[in-house]
Amino acid sequence: MAELELRVGVLANGPAVQRWQRLALEQLLAVPGVRPVVWVTPPDGQEPDPPKDRWRTALYRRWRRMRFDPPAMRPERIDDLLAGVPRLRCEVQRKGHAERFDAKDLEAIAAHGPDVLLRLGFGILKGGILELPRHGVWSFHHGDEEKYRGGPPGFWEIMQGDPVTGAVLQRLTERLDGGRILRKGWFNTIDHSLAETVDTVLTHSAVWPAQVARELLIGRNEAAEGVASTTNAPLYRYPTNRVFLDFLLRQARNKARFHRRELQEHEQWNIGLLHQPISELLKEKPSLNVRWLPDPAPDAFRADPFGYRTADGQLNVLYEKYQYAQGIGDISRVRPKRDNVLKRSRTMLTTGSHLSYPYVLEHDGAVYVVPESAASGRVDLFRVNEANDALEHVRTLVEEPVYDPTVFQWQGRWWLFGTLAPLTNVALHAWHAPSLEGPWEPHALNPLKLDVRSARPGGTPFVHEGRLYRPAQDSASTYGHRIAINEVLELSPDRFSEQVVRVVGPLSGTAFNAGLHTVSAVGDVTLVDGKRFVNVDEQRKRVRTRKLERLKQRKRSK
Repeated sequence: MAELELRVGVLANGPAVQRWQRLALEQLLAVPGVRPVVWVTPPDGQEPDPPKDRWRTALYRRWRRMRFDPPAMRPERIDDLLAGVPRLRCEVQRKGHAERFDAKDLEAIAAHGPDVLLRLGFGILKGGILELPRHGVWSFHHGDEEKYRGGPPGFWEIMQGDPVTGAVLQRLTERLDGGRILRKGWFNTIDHSLAETVDTVLTHSAVWPAQVARELLIGRNEAAEGVASTTNAPLYRYPTNRVFLDFLLRQARNKARFHRRELQEHEQWNIGLLHQPISELLKEKPSLNVRWLPDPAPDAFRADPFGYRTADGQLNVLYEKYQYAQGIGDISRVRPKRDNVLKRSRTMLTTGSHLSYPYVLEHDGAVYVVPESAASGRVDLFRVNEANDALEHVRTLVEEPVYDPTVFQWQGRWWLFGTLAPLTNVALHAWHAPSLEGPWEPHALNPLKLDVRSARPGGTPFVHEGRLYRPAQDSASTYGHRIAINEVLELSPDRFSEQVVRVVGPLSGTAFNAGLHTVSAVGDVTLVDGKRFVNVDEQRKRVRTRKLERLKQRKRSK
């Protein structure tokens, strides 16, 4: 029987918390059926013990206090969210780094009957508090606990050149950052900006308590059990003064490299053909003998290929045609020949705003196309017209600015997968409908996953030996670096899980060997794209103008 109510207690250091913590609490309390029942804080005036290493880490602590200001960490109050909720002031007993509640306070907390305690304050909790609520104490750790226990978030990832920064929501156990994992995600490490990295990770992982609560409220109690972490990762602490100076130098070098690359290295994508079905990519060592189309013009590229065959058997490839001079993409069509000689491409759809990823599906004898049109704020369905020279608008599917919208049927339902800004490479969302025409509803657990390595759609989902596979982009080290093929394990309106079973690309030893972000199926042919870097005058001017404008705005705001 489904639970009708989830009673939540909050552990905080006072009425002021960080912005991301307020966001996590807001989203949790917005879930129908969630009710706050108790608020636990230390007594007024109780201060944490001064750190023993405060002189060895003084530079970092001063910089963090005076210069480090990610919006997610700015203080905000939660009094309004907990108005009318009983507040208990409990003094913890400290031993080393651990904090314990005494029996009297545990009894007082238990009297309010919380099903779960959300930790937004206090220190390293031990003892009876961890077993008091039946669904445990939930706490965030901002870092991949299999690599980094302790903290500070994002710092050691930048120091070690790790392109990914993890985060977990865990059910606390006696083991530091080794609890039971309820949710886990992976984000880009922005190696030239610790503040931007931290702001992204904290803000966008805040949705997890609300997601777990939704599962509990439909009777899925295993959602709060999680998976035991077996980490033996080293325990990191605040950096010493010498290490922090090294960090500042490293971050400055990374920033200089970032600006230099933006000015000098511009993506040029091209389309390639693999003469094999897409399922061949599941092999441990698939054949990647690609035949690239002739090079695009120096100031243009071709990307996101999807195809179909006309009645005469001719292969037609739709793709994003991007010209740097215009700064937007259109949907065009080419017909690759065996001699690799291309006739002039035909523009199939132009709207005056950016178009890309012309996803193709065939249904009821017609060829439909769902291009990415996030600039318009919606997902539209088109049909290839009878003359095969244009796309005709059919209907709007979803009123959302979805990136790389991917539509397919599975087990009697239609599904639309894609990502949303600002985490276009990280946050996977889904919608579902009884038919292609709709009505389309968002998945109960959106975002389904937060993972820069395998979330954003990267081509045609396909079924092989009865199993559903979903190509996705791995943009951990660079945008569109390679393809991760996920096996979808569960997919229903209120369930989702998948795992990466194969990674493909980039296509080394070829002219376009710096990235691969689309694999699409056309029968016994698989279409791919690959990138290289070129230097385009028009783009360099555009980037320089944008950077100068930002610099002027920054000066005006001071």
